[in-house]
Amino acid sequence: MVRSEELGIGYEHDEGVAWVVEDLDLEVEHGVVTCLIGESGCGKSTIGNAISGLLPPYARTYGRLVVADRVVIDGDKMNFTGVRGKVVVRIAQDPASALNPYLTIGEQLSTAIRTHFPGLSEHDVRSKALELLSDVMLGEDVYDRYPHQLSGGMKRRAAIALALAPEPEVIVADEPTSALDAYLKYAVASLLKKLQREWELTLVFITHDVSIARYICDQVVVVYAGRIVEEGASPRCLESPSHPYLELLLKALPKRFSKDRLADIPGMPPRPGMYPTGCKFHPRCPYVFERCRQEEPPIIKAGDRLVRCWRYYEQSLT
Repeated sequence: MVRSEELGIGYEHDEGVAWVVEDLDLEVEHGVVTCLIGESGCGKSTIGNAISGLLPPYARTYGRLVVADRVVIDGDKMNFTGVRGKVVVRIAQDPASALNPYLTIGEQLSTAIRTHFPGLSEHDVRSKALELLSDVMLGEDVYDRYPHQLSGGMKRRAAIALALAPEPEVIVADEPTSALDAYLKYAVASLLKKLQREWELTLVFITHDVSIARYICDQVVVVYAGRIVEEGASPRCLESPSHPYLELLLKALPKRFSKDRLADIPGMPPRPGMYPTGCKFHPRCPYVFERCRQEEPPIIKAGDRLVRCWRYYEQSLT
């Protein structure tokens, strides 16, 4: 459904191009929930924007990206005609950015439906809009409400309904549970999982919240400094991590009823264009050795997953 081959994405600036994502080989199968996990600044949203066709004009690319059997990035050329907003849609982190404050929810849904299904009658357009509201567990009264009349959770669900209007094949959800309390986080995640199953969608779920990823995803892709450092099936990857980065992310999760101090990861993710030599995680890694500082490890198969770490490369040779 989504496949990249040695994909690179960077942003042009006065001094050249800052490459955020480099040599990305990613495969997302049809009908599964794939979570991109990592801290802010690791390249997750850039990957999501590339899949959605929402890279800015100053973005530069190399490699290849295929979405639903359509080549959308080929070298330095991008073509999302007929894909962006129809085959693949994006659910924004902030629902306010997706909803027009001057139009009712019903007007916005109806406009989207008419755009993608021009042959429908007004009666059918309204019926489809009400059906979408029902799918995201909103009442018919929301049809005539403006965004400011909705709670945060209701806005989030209305934005999901708007994303479903063109009947897409792929949804990219970029931090859809951020800035929500614990109950609403899991409510939104449950709704997306339910819709993914009922509509047979491919869902790319971008998050830095490992607990939410554990709850919703089928496949885990851990991203650091624009590279995949671990990839495999959930929950196995999240129960027994292989890469030191994922191990530290899991250790940083709060534990119920524990009074122990939370673990943290020293340092910060490197900025694009300032990536260290060797393994990009080595300045923060507790297991670093000399080869890590000098050479970047390849991604290799280690049991039931893919890992980018010299420790597993050495083990694979024995």
